[in-house]
Amino acid sequence: MASPDGFDSDGSTAERAGPGTRAGVTRRTAIRAMAGGAAVTAATAATPGAVAQDGGPDYGGWFDDVSNFDGTVDQTGQDSVTVAVGAEGNDGAFAFEPAAVAVSPGTTVQWEWTGQGGGHNVVSPEDGPLDSETYSESGVNYEQTFEEEGTFRYVCVPHESLGMKGAVVVSEESVGSAPAEGGGEAGGSGGGGGGGQASETVVGLLAAAGLAAFLSPLAFALFLRNRARREGRSGR
Repeated sequence: MASPDGFDSDGSTAERAGPGTRAGVTRRTAIRAMAGGAAVTAATAATPGAVAQDGGPDYGGWFDDVSNFDGTVDQTGQDSVTVAVGAEGNDGAFAFEPAAVAVSPGTTVQWEWTGQGGGHNVVSPEDGPLDSETYSESGVNYEQTFEEEGTFRYVCVPHESLGMKGAVVVSEESVGSAPAEGGGEAGGSGGGGGGGQASETVVGLLAAAGLAAFLSPLAFALFLRNRARREGRSGR
């Protein structure tokens, strides 16, 4: 027997008399639909691939054996940037820090030796602009101003086999992630603040989409329930 709200005692919507007339939804169906919407919301929120990105260029395996590589540090917009030579990494003082840095055209990159790890140099592995002498004393011993866009890889020749490699990415646009506060000798505060805002915007859109997916089955169930009531009244 149907109750006044349009549901039978077993929880299903009442079927009214008349050929081909059926309310078409049960409480169990509505619950399943709402659960499905909640699952879509949870799955959407748990998909970091929709938000998280590497935030840097593809170096083609250049940094595969570099222990201190942790993405490209965005220093675009700075007049000068400093890279430490002989920083801790690769099982000793055999690293450039940061290993990869992004700068704007016209930026001067200064390589500052720490005085640790023996003699180091900064040399392009192929035809390239970088070709310093080998130094062991501390101080800014080499610098290069980059005018053209591109990715400029370099190594410390004496310690290349240990993974002492670096790269300078010259780009008009921001590349990679902003440097951590108080971290390294990277010269200046750097850009990249817009990346966090963009991520927040994407998260907000995903949350709105998930909420809509949750509410849509509920609204559909209410629509069918109201239709069943109208059909019930018309059949009396």
